[in-house]
Amino acid sequence: MRASRAWIRQQGDDPVPFQVTDDAGVSGREILSGDHPLLGVISPLLLIHKIDDEVRGLAKLDETARRLMTVPGVGVVTALKIRHTIDDPSHLRSASAVGAYLDLTPRRSQPGATIGKISRWGGRLPRTYLFEAAAVLLYRTKKWSSLNAWGMKLAKRIGMRKAKVAIARKIAIVLHCIWVNGTSFDWGQAKEA
Repeated sequence: MRASRAWIRQQGDDPVPFQVTDDAGVSGREILSGDHPLLGVISPLLLIHKIDDEVRGLAKLDETARRLMTVPGVGVVTALKIRHTIDDPSHLRSASAVGAYLDLTPRRSQPGATIGKISRWGGRLPRTYLFEAAAVLLYRTKKWSSLNAWGMKLAKRIGMRKAKVAIARKIAIVLHCIWVNGTSFDWGQAKEA
């Protein structure tokens, strides 16, 4: 709350930096004039809304980011972060190398036995966004896709936590292939049983 009030004091006479109107045409500045107690809460939220719109605008301008967002579960922030993290997809020798580049492969002990956890040596944020994309794919996506069907089968077999890691790695591979090939996500056709 103190930080919000300090921010408002820095803004001077105009604490609400832009006009936000409701359906009746009443602006936020008219509703929250003077020393209204909610002004300290709403002003930072309006600023976050403005930044969110700017990020969406950046993604709309970038052709690659728009194609990456065709993958179910991948949103604006995930597409831009993966685009920024990988930067040049041609320096990876194959699509399967993306998992290792983003540290989504299991670490191995010296004799060659696989330990079940990922290495977590690289950047944390791209992995976090890919895990979120995997969770959205499993829980929120209603439209059928071959990626979703594969993920659900995997989750039943090995458990949801391990399946999210595998799905995040698969999403990273799909994103790399879409980026290199210049295509969009293929949802596939549901197979009849």
